[in-house]
Amino acid sequence: MKKYVNLIKKSVYAAILISLVACSKEDAGETDSSAIPEGYIEVKVTPERTKMIRNPFNGWVLYSGLGDGLSETFWEDYDNFQSSEGIVNVSDYASVLYIKGAWSDMNPEENVYIWQDGVNTKPAQRLRMLMEGAEERGLKLAFTFSVDSRDKHYNITPDWVKDKTNGNGGFWSTTGSTQVWSPYPDDPTFQEYWTKFITAFAEKFNDPTRVEFISGLALGKWGESHTVIYSTGTNNDDPKEAVVNFLSDLLINAFTKVPVVVNYHRSFASTKGEGIDPDSETLLDMLVNKGFSLRHDAFGMKHYYMDWERNYVKKWNYKRPVIMEGGWVKSSHGSSINGDGYANYAEVRQGEFDEARGACVNMMDFRYSSDMVNGETASWFNDAFDLVNEFIAEGGYRIYPDRIILPEEVTLGDEITIRHSWTNLGWGYCPTNIPQWANRFEVTFALLDSSTGQPVALFQDDAAQPHEWIKGSQKTYTLNTKVENVAQGSYIWAVGIVDKIYENTKIGINLAAKENITDDGWLKLHEVTVK
Repeated sequence: MKKYVNLIKKSVYAAILISLVACSKEDAGETDSSAIPEGYIEVKVTPERTKMIRNPFNGWVLYSGLGDGLSETFWEDYDNFQSSEGIVNVSDYASVLYIKGAWSDMNPEENVYIWQDGVNTKPAQRLRMLMEGAEERGLKLAFTFSVDSRDKHYNITPDWVKDKTNGNGGFWSTTGSTQVWSPYPDDPTFQEYWTKFITAFAEKFNDPTRVEFISGLALGKWGESHTVIYSTGTNNDDPKEAVVNFLSDLLINAFTKVPVVVNYHRSFASTKGEGIDPDSETLLDMLVNKGFSLRHDAFGMKHYYMDWERNYVKKWNYKRPVIMEGGWVKSSHGSSINGDGYANYAEVRQGEFDEARGACVNMMDFRYSSDMVNGETASWFNDAFDLVNEFIAEGGYRIYPDRIILPEEVTLGDEITIRHSWTNLGWGYCPTNIPQWANRFEVTFALLDSSTGQPVALFQDDAAQPHEWIKGSQKTYTLNTKVENVAQGSYIWAVGIVDKIYENTKIGINLAAKENITDDGWLKLHEVTVK
């Protein structure tokens, strides 16, 4: 008889919890304490709203190149950076170091790559310095490549590749008084050796523990996939679709664990530098459907970021994450910002920020300049430091479980029910739906050892999907599970989002909770007794 009474009691408790789940968004903020089943406790979590929290595909991005313009005191400069609020460490505000690499710097000779032991070129020395400094400061890496030498003062594609094409696989242009060579992206010799380079790079850097994303197709001026010159000339886009397919397939197949992103704009892969190309949306959609995420490199430039770009990114909001890069550069554009209606660079930063918020971006940029006093990063920290902190607080994603109902006492082998609600305070989203992260992150409850704080039992809720947590829309889930194979005694309930690449025991996404976060990232909830 006792067995049946217990079954009835469990059914009643479950029914009550299920009824709580059905509450509307309007009444989701409060729970009637009398409806909480006997033996259960409601935990309300206080959010952390302003503190810097490093998370995957989220936050400010610090920039660097590998060329001669890179300061030998790069990290020292950024560790002691002048801001409107005094000296700051820029890396304390960032999550990622983004390295822009020319192919010729990365691959100076056939089968020679600058990340290999024993390679000691200046770009190799710079890469090691940057990577070691990023690791010391807790920053992930990101990379982009370029192959087009226009507007550069040396060949961005290696000379040995040019020689392999007998000089017929590309074109010459002039930068100042310097002649430079660029490959045609539809040239078969270029494609052969580009494939070899990307494959080698991915063997080293297809590593989500170190690398945040890979950006761009390397097409066109500055690698931004516009003003492309194919072998058919400057006004013939016939090879466009085949080239885009080749380059995108190469990246998506090489980087299976690291997100890849592509520039979205109205002249995508076109021979034109501006104007709406009728194929742009179709080609970009094709790449997004393959698994690409999105970025744009001219936020705040009103001539380049217009309704086409705003409307395009809107249809992919919360389906793919977005990275923002501003367009205006103080050292090269000077007073030309007036043409966009900006009176000064504080207004430029505000314009970039407003467009970024409208696009629901996850990441914004601290662009590098060899002029550490007047460059873009200096402008953010001196003209618009309030916006730096505002993006940390409100941009990207900032997620936490605001209310959880769980048992204070459990019996080994008996079913329990945990009800949990989640909130996102940021305007972006947590992109656990992108293909490279498939089944990687899991919302997990844990029993922590009261002495060591280490998990002794884990309970995943596969229904709880962080990419569903959008600002203004609370999500609630019910997990039915059993506590088994642990010793009787006292434990601590905890919750976190674990990263399966670390065998399910390491937190992969940090929660925005004000207190009770362990050194390992678990959010402690309440004591529990296991009988």
